[in-house]
Amino acid sequence: MPLSIDGVAMPEPKLNGLIIKKEKVWSSNTGRASDACMLGDIVGIKTTLSIQWPPLSDADVMKIDRAVSKTFFTVSYRDPNTGTTRSGTFYAGTPTYSVYSYYNRTKTYAGTAVDLIER
Repeated sequence: MPLSIDGVAMPEPKLNGLIIKKEKVWSSNTGRASDACMLGDIVGIKTTLSIQWPPLSDADVMKIDRAVSKTFFTVSYRDPNTGTTRSGTFYAGTPTYSVYSYYNRTKTYAGTAVDLIER
């Protein structure tokens, strides 16, 4: 299954363009003790998807931009721990749109990227 946002298939990320991070969320009393030992509890694991795409057309960039401009949205992707499709509620960091060519009639975006962070 391809990466999708709210059921809409996104363009395929570039080769090595999807990084899946499992972020630990620590309890509010987490910190270092006087002997420098870490104290605290992990209260959850949240996923961050760092995505980069190959050169894209206007239409593909608009599809991504519409999808990540919402406050929260459902993302479906293949989970590397299980090999199955996982879905969750995410929000987006600041997307970037590096323009490769702006002067010809077909604009090409060469560096579209965004981080999707699990709510």
